[in-house]
Amino acid sequence: MIFLKLGFRSLFRQKRRTAVSLLVLTFGIGCLLLVDSHSRYIEWGLRESTIHSETGHIQVFHRDFFVREESRVLEFGLDDVEALRNDLLRLEDVALVQARVDFMGLVSNGEKSVACLGQAVEPALEKRMRGLFRMSAATYDALAARGDDVHVIALGRGLARSLGVQAGDSVTFMSTTAEGALNAMDLEVAATFTGAAAEYDERAAVVPLATARLLLDSAKVKHLLVTLTSTSRTDAVYEAIGRLARDKGYPVALKKWHERAQYYRQVQGFYEQVTGFLSVVLFLIIFFSTSNTILMAVVERTPEIGTLLALGTSRRQTLLTFLSEGLFIGLIGGVLSALVAFLATRGLNALAIVLPPPPGLTDGYPLSFRMSAGGTALIVLGAVLAAAAASVLPTLRAARMRIVDALGHI
Repeated sequence: MIFLKLGFRSLFRQKRRTAVSLLVLTFGIGCLLLVDSHSRYIEWGLRESTIHSETGHIQVFHRDFFVREESRVLEFGLDDVEALRNDLLRLEDVALVQARVDFMGLVSNGEKSVACLGQAVEPALEKRMRGLFRMSAATYDALAARGDDVHVIALGRGLARSLGVQAGDSVTFMSTTAEGALNAMDLEVAATFTGAAAEYDERAAVVPLATARLLLDSAKVKHLLVTLTSTSRTDAVYEAIGRLARDKGYPVALKKWHERAQYYRQVQGFYEQVTGFLSVVLFLIIFFSTSNTILMAVVERTPEIGTLLALGTSRRQTLLTFLSEGLFIGLIGGVLSALVAFLATRGLNALAIVLPPPPGLTDGYPLSFRMSAGGTALIVLGAVLAAAAASVLPTLRAARMRIVDALGHI
């Protein structure tokens, strides 16, 4: 193991050059760790917020919903949802089961009518679902506060602005029933809300499930959202629901949350590409920086190499000595970069910086970081291997030197 000792001590022979190499490696890998940590935070936050506001962990549909196109609303909706809901709630790790209905209609203030996208929900359960991830449930507070009142509606802020109405005003909601007949109800605007996108705000309306059942003249629901105690249990509960449906003969089709979260998949793919590109660039910088450091060491110490070879040091030991020098550069730089990234993430998270909203969205998002032990170890290991690989060509040059040429080198 003497070659490891020699390799480590060689780092301090040219302290300035070693310091520059370590600075480049620490800065490069530290930046990569910051990008990776931010990507992981975005992925985690977007995943959990999507689950706890839009998709749940698992969605339960009628088995024909994805096979045939509906000719009218709720044609392939779920019947007898209370029996199914009770069976689902008995499963381990199931926290909530709630029903939703999506439908289209016209909302009017008496003078102007605007097409809208209606969503029927169970306000109390929607609040509980968002509470599992400490999300704001202000949209549903006003609806939940009205209890069993079916003559209430919440409008997107853009839609309310278009109609010139506010909380306390009355509107008429018109839609077609499940049998295709026209139906309408007078509803009081309980609240207005802001969604993720401005386009959504201009067309969105939310009503209690009981209101939609009167308006659509149907007890069916479009689907059930199953929210779990932990996202990691999604696959296990998905299999359990499948067995339950087969045993009891429920005609259902199941979808996991990521199958219905197109925006999440797009964002995840984007950040994976960004992180991958930066990884390639930074590892190339590490490779050439370390290679240059070891090459200069070989050139400067050529007479020393010749002396060692003349004294009987094997070429293998010579190779391992310089290779270990590159390995130590990668190891020290990797550890320093992990420490710098850890301190930087703690400091930046404490500042609570909010970035401007991305194009098409209405809310900004925090500049936060979520370091992963596994991801950090993988990147540091990559840095160590890149530094070791960069040492191979210079060390091969040193090991292949002829003794006479090395001793005569000036």
